[in-house]
Amino acid sequence: MTKRKPDINAALNFLDSNLKKRDAGTVITFKEFLQKAGDQPMLMFRSVFQLFSSMIYYNVIEEDQYADDPESINFKNVDTEKLFVKDTDTPFFADLPLANRLLKLADSFKEGTQQNKIYVFIGPPGSGKSTFVNNLLRRFEEFTWLPEGLTYELFWKIDEAKFGPKLSAEIKEALEEYFTKSKQKPGASKPSFIEIPCPNHDHPITVIPKEQRVDVLENILVGDAKIKIFNKKEYEWIFKKNACTICTSLYNALASKLDVPSDIFNMLFAKRYLFNRRLGNGISVFNPGDKEPEKLIYTNDAIHDDLTHIFRDSNLVEYVYSRYAKTNNGVFVLMDIKGYNEKRFQDLHGIISEGTHKVDDIEENVHSLFIAVMNPEDKEKIINKESFKDRIKEINVNYILNYIEEVKIYCHAFGQQIKNRFLPEVLDNFAKIIISARLNTYSDAMKNWIKNPRQYARYCDENLLLLKLSIYNNIIPGYLSDEDRRSFSKEIRTEIINESELEGCRGFSGRESINIFNEFYNEIRRKYLEGDGVKKHLLITMSNIKEFFEKHDEYSSKIPRGFIDSIIQLYDYGLMQQIKESLFHQNEERISKDIQNYLFALSYDIGERLSSPYTLENIEVTDQFYNSFEQHLFKKSVDESERKNFRKEMAAKFTTIVQEMQANGVTLVETHIYVELYNSYMKNLREHIFQPFLQYTSFENAIKEYGSAKFQKYDNKTREQVKYLIKNLMNKFKYSEEGAIQVCLYVLNNKIAEKFTGD
Repeated sequence: MTKRKPDINAALNFLDSNLKKRDAGTVITFKEFLQKAGDQPMLMFRSVFQLFSSMIYYNVIEEDQYADDPESINFKNVDTEKLFVKDTDTPFFADLPLANRLLKLADSFKEGTQQNKIYVFIGPPGSGKSTFVNNLLRRFEEFTWLPEGLTYELFWKIDEAKFGPKLSAEIKEALEEYFTKSKQKPGASKPSFIEIPCPNHDHPITVIPKEQRVDVLENILVGDAKIKIFNKKEYEWIFKKNACTICTSLYNALASKLDVPSDIFNMLFAKRYLFNRRLGNGISVFNPGDKEPEKLIYTNDAIHDDLTHIFRDSNLVEYVYSRYAKTNNGVFVLMDIKGYNEKRFQDLHGIISEGTHKVDDIEENVHSLFIAVMNPEDKEKIINKESFKDRIKEINVNYILNYIEEVKIYCHAFGQQIKNRFLPEVLDNFAKIIISARLNTYSDAMKNWIKNPRQYARYCDENLLLLKLSIYNNIIPGYLSDEDRRSFSKEIRTEIINESELEGCRGFSGRESINIFNEFYNEIRRKYLEGDGVKKHLLITMSNIKEFFEKHDEYSSKIPRGFIDSIIQLYDYGLMQQIKESLFHQNEERISKDIQNYLFALSYDIGERLSSPYTLENIEVTDQFYNSFEQHLFKKSVDESERKNFRKEMAAKFTTIVQEMQANGVTLVETHIYVELYNSYMKNLREHIFQPFLQYTSFENAIKEYGSAKFQKYDNKTREQVKYLIKNLMNKFKYSEEGAIQVCLYVLNNKIAEKFTGD
């Protein structure tokens, strides 16, 4: 085979074509900008808050499964994997309460209710709040490079040819000498255009004087977009914001020098606003150890000299700005309010209150999204001060309260394969036990809602924490009584979800839960999973979990009293429902055929061999044939004479039915005698469904030897029952064959069936 040579040109062409997609120099004329604004106003007119809101909704999938419920509070299922997990250095797993809080924050940004606030994300150590914010910022930066994240800033190209009479020889010589000394080689020719970026990243629409903006937008906007922009609070900024002092001064200076106003707008351009955290462009992140720079006021000597040359006045347009300019219409973030960040946080108060601050004698506008990350212990000394109370919006980022997300953390830390080491639902239950330590055992909302908690003893712990976890996971359990389901009002739902903000502040942190799981998993692996022979195939059960926590007081002491026993009881109850359904539904088709065969055989004598015209199955009429079917028809044992009388009665009815079937053209399964037998059979089958687990030692042995040659030694009925049970557990409830066998043995060894007989 010919060895392929490296294709350097192909690699460079690939880079060229792909980097063009991230064109950093997209500059359009002001006329083109207005055209785009008219064509796509919802895209072109977005403040940083609206842009951030768009980014969040772009990266999540939301579903309101209770949208048709009149008592719905719009608490949604929100998939945040794309926002916080996919292609990240350190994934963050958001539970539903936090995800819904984030959507509400995004809605407030979109609706324009975000004025004059610092958004403080507060959470205990180990909750992942820094990762949460870092991943948000990463997605925001990426979003601004996409077509959906397009936003523009002001950009000037000043045409020198438009200015004033020709200079006198003396002035021209003096300026030439000045520029030669300042930045140019002697004799170098100056470009005809001078490019001047707006250091404050002003939106292009703000350069139009306020009194003229309405008329301009009246002309470029049409339809629903026009109505929305002129009437919705979220777009008020379009009519209220001023351009920065630099751009306003430049506009006024040009207006004083040019006779034709259109000449000003011919020099005005819109440039794509490109956010870059590493360069501090649009996103600036400060850590507690980041010292304040000695230089607090910035300028650009080359641009300042160009402006002096154009206007013959060094003070007409002062090109000076502060560090806040780089994140104007961007995001300014303080990671952990400690060290140097304490002063930065205090400095923000005045800026946020007024929306402006002084840069020497210049007033600088600041319209940024200000974010801070803080531990709860710092809240008292920093943001609880009276002056800050109306300027702070707190968003709690606490420990996870959703067992599904908790399991994802374990899988990320130890690999997806750990799921295959547990029986179904057991890993989820481990996560629920960890989360229980993060919950408050007393809840006003739950007390106001559930008047009789004891009625749910089979499904819940005494504090109803398992019920609360279901609500946090946006599941309204089916075991609730009709009365409690009806009383689950908007007010109650809101109270419960609001309580989630006060939970997850204590208990096991994210790091601690990973360490506990690691300790548990390694203990089990050493004991069972890496042993010899059969042991290495064992899956982890609830008994393993209970044993682990009983052995470790340092962990169990943090778990609410009785919670582990309650979750095991709920697990056992759910498991028995699975087994009941697997046993019961195993032979619906088989039961139907057995009934038809039974009715057909009643007209024949013991010992005859028949072929049923209804099922096309071969039948041997024996006492065992009758008895195996009739054991499910009678609630108690009956003597032989009663059985024979019953058979004669049913045979007579069947003879009559056959004639009616022929006359009316109906099938056997449509007749009343079939329906009568079917209902009686099913009713008694349900009542005795756990019989194999209660009576037969051979049933347990058959399960143990399922799949081996020894399995064939058991009678046909036992083999069929075991086969149906194992197959249905696999097909209906996603057990592996190994898991189905083990869960049946778990039920038998722990005598669980006895507890639920009669359910």
